[in-house]
This record gives sequence, structure tokens and C-alpha cells, in this order.
Amino acid sequence: MIRIAICDDELHECERAHELLHTYLRENPQYETTIVTFSAPLELLSHVEERGGFHLYILDVYMAGMLGTDVARELRRLKDKGEMIFLTSSRDHAVDAFEVDASQYLIKPYSENSFYSAVDKVLGRLKVERRHIITVKTSEGIVRLYSRNIVFTETGRNNYQSIHTIQGEKIEVRMTATELFEMLAQTKNFVRCGASLSINLKYVRQVKKNLIILDSGEHLAYPYRSYSMLKEKFLRYQMSSEDG
Repeated sequence: MIRIAICDDELHECERAHELLHTYLRENPQYETTIVTFSAPLELLSHVEERGGFHLYILDVYMAGMLGTDVARELRRLKDKGEMIFLTSSRDHAVDAFEVDASQYLIKPYSENSFYSAVDKVLGRLKVERRHIITVKTSEGIVRLYSRNIVFTETGRNNYQSIHTIQGEKIEVRMTATELFEMLAQTKNFVRCGASLSINLKYVRQVKKNLIILDSGEHLAYPYRSYSMLKEKFLRYQMSSEDG
């Protein structure tokens, strides 16, 4: 079930987005979804804190009391990894939107086709991420993992691979780094840095010349020779994540 939130303090705009979304979903019945609408940013944030987040947020930028981009920053502070589509009458906040890893930024009055296209790209990616599972063998038996929940992998002791998950788990598997990366690379969110490290770009906050900073604040060292490649792929992911 894909959970979608729409937040806009203008009733007619909220209703329009809701109607367009319903029309899209009627024509794409392969997506099983639930939709919740909010008329105020704090109402949305309270819901997320009390009941959990959404897979997709459709947010107006200009709302009374709080900008949609500030709502997004608060969601990211709460470790929410939901996709975001911004709807706005101005291009002024485009940079802010991409800083919080927004998927799409639509200028009002947006067309039906542009809305459908934005939703299609996001839901298509969510469908791939949600269904992609890798199966690995550990000393404790067979483990199945959603690739979307893997933050990074690294070569550990005795050439075992250590898989680090968003839940804070560290899972050791006996296979080569290349074999593991080939399994993960199907989602296109993963990039290999040197011989021993593979990173899920979804969880990268910043790339420095020999250091990767994750959303969690953790710092990972990587070979300097990989900097140009990693920087290019990170920027491409940030600005064109609909391709991922």
C-alpha cells in the first residue's frame, strides 16, 4: 500500500490535486494507494509524528504559517524518506526543494499532463524500490532484504561483506563486493566507490573529496580517485531522481 499525503491551505487547489490524483489512479489500477489530505502544515506534521509518514507528499510551497519547503525540512529532520512533489506559483524555492531531495517541482497553473507525469515517475520508482528484494546467506541463515532499506555496504573481515541498514543493523554475508553490488545496482540508487564500498544515494547528504556524509550524520571515507564519478552521480541523482 502506497500512502500519499496532499497538503495545501487553499481548498480549491487541494481539491484539484486530489481529483487529478484520483483520475490518474483510476487509469493506473496497478497501484494500491491510500490518500490523506491536509489543509495546514502543522496538521500534516502532527499526523506524521503520531501515526507515521507517507511514501509520497504533494505539498504547496506557500501556505499560512509555514512554507512547504520548511515542512519538508522538518520531515527530513524526523528521518522521513518520503518522495516529494512541490506545487507552487513561483520558481523562487526550487533550490530549497531540491535540497530536501524533492522529486518534482511544478509551477501553478500546472497542466494535467505535467501532474500525471510527475506522479507517474514517482510511483513508478516507488513500485520498483518497494518490490526489489535481495536474498543473501548469513551465518544465521537466509535473509531477505529490501534494497531500499540498505544504506551502504563495505568489505569487512575475512572478505565478508557488511550490509548496513536504515534500521541500524549490520549483516555480514560471504560473497564478493562485486557480486553484492550487482544485486543492488538493479534499482540504480547504488554507486560503487572503490573496490569495497557501495552507497545508496538516497541516504547521502553531502559528498566531499574523500568523505561521504550520510543523512544520519555518519562519515564514510572512500578513495579520492572516485570523487569525480561519485560527485557527478550524486548531483544527477539529486536533480534527476525520477530516472532512478
